[in-house]
Amino acid sequence: MIVGTLLQSIHARQKWLTSIGIAILAILASNTIALTEKPDRSISAPLTAGIHLYGETDRPDVVGKEYIIFETIGTKTLGAFYLPRSEFSCFYGQFKGSSLNVTLIDPFDRQKYNFTLAVNPKGLTASKQPMMSQPTYQPLGKISDNDRRILAACKSQLPK
Repeated sequence: MIVGTLLQSIHARQKWLTSIGIAILAILASNTIALTEKPDRSISAPLTAGIHLYGETDRPDVVGKEYIIFETIGTKTLGAFYLPRSEFSCFYGQFKGSSLNVTLIDPFDRQKYNFTLAVNPKGLTASKQPMMSQPTYQPLGKISDNDRRILAACKSQLPK
């Protein structure tokens, strides 16, 4: 009788543990489904992959205005800030949410400076001054041969 009672008790516990195991698996499965239905948007790039040109003005190549040319691949990007007929400073960075965190490399002393560009409906806005002021960069259409030359120079200098 004692053995029979023990076996019944063990069998009841196994059923209970199996039921709890099934419930845990169901909870885990529903969380996995929820995660796949709602991907983490905080690491997606807000700009499409490819080459982008932005400027302090809506016209290209205006002396005294700052421009940014960059290429985006996934969440990573690299490019340059430049002033027409002047120097340029290369940068690399990564998108996090609607921000682009950038490391700018000074062309003269190779010092690194970190700042953030916010992506907004008007374009890109710098959180700290990259070269001059705190501008909002507007998207520009046509990418010139000079823009591509600057981008190629930075791509050859910067970490991939």
